[in-house]
Amino acid sequence: MLATVSTFLIPILAPLHFYMFVVLRFLQGLSYATCFPAVGAITSSWASLAQQGLFIAALTTFGQTSSIFSMPVAGELCSSAFGWKAVFYLHALISFAVFIIWFAIFTDSPEDNKFVRPAEVAEIEFNKSEEAIHDHTHKTPYLEIATTPSVWGIWIGAFGDLIAVQLIHIYSPVFLHDVGGYSFEKTGFAAAVPVLFQFLVKMFAGHSSDKIHGISETTKIRIYNTIALGASAVFLVALGFVKQGQGVLGLVLMTLATGMFGFNGGGFSKCSALVSRQYNHFVMAIHQILICFSMIVCPLIVSSILKQGTVAEWRIVFFVHAAILLICNAIFCWLATAKPAPWTDRTIKHSATKNTPLYQTKV
Repeated sequence: MLATVSTFLIPILAPLHFYMFVVLRFLQGLSYATCFPAVGAITSSWASLAQQGLFIAALTTFGQTSSIFSMPVAGELCSSAFGWKAVFYLHALISFAVFIIWFAIFTDSPEDNKFVRPAEVAEIEFNKSEEAIHDHTHKTPYLEIATTPSVWGIWIGAFGDLIAVQLIHIYSPVFLHDVGGYSFEKTGFAAAVPVLFQFLVKMFAGHSSDKIHGISETTKIRIYNTIALGASAVFLVALGFVKQGQGVLGLVLMTLATGMFGFNGGGFSKCSALVSRQYNHFVMAIHQILICFSMIVCPLIVSSILKQGTVAEWRIVFFVHAAILLICNAIFCWLATAKPAPWTDRTIKHSATKNTPLYQTKV
């Protein structure tokens, strides 16, 4: 509702004074701050141990699905007779409708939801302890979480991913216009193509990471994260060699670079769920902070390099972000593990047999 009201008021109050616009944008930021903590809490309560990757992938696609809609729609409305104000009114209406649906359907626990059958509840709760299912009064061990190396690996991997994602989301229309030669009307649709591909890849990666059993969970997480960050870095480097006017090639490479980020659902995001278990809401809350931090850092990096929008300047921008991706992925792979952290033992006691996959470990 905060997003609905603040978005609706922007075209009304923003023309009156710049600071009113700043305040409303601040309120929009407050509403956005709940996204990743909610993802962590919902995954902990609603996902079975065998579907952590799928849930994390599906719940974090809001960034892609919203961009797929907003980029082309905003581009069309801004260039139409309705004007830029219609963009905000339409998004406020959609936000209100989504809130009503959410309020009517969602419950904290699947046991309390009238749409969930007992067999589904049993599958969700399989191998989870009674404390993890019913005890919601335990205190979050903030200090222990903040001093766990694998958690720091998750956060560093997430930062590398997010700062490059910001580059794509914020600056892809600018690159496609400056270098690719796309018109302003077409950049909205063109910029939505890479994000759509990322959505499809993310769903595939999240599901496949749960279904592959031939290798250890830790190895799978490292492989998926390396594809997400390493392969994206390779395509960003290739983008640096796109010449003026090669719009189609630039769009293809940007689509591939963006799509590879979808594998993070089986990388650091899944690692977060497996390591922190019932405390994933806090670990994901730090992801939210990292998103905000990347929104600040990425424009600072780009603006310090991009002065005239030349091909040479864009090349440096892509090279710098590719280097960040490779460094962050190396640190993540060094620290990553799929084993639950020791501080999760307070409510989850687990023992595994030699041939039992981690997600089937008996509690």
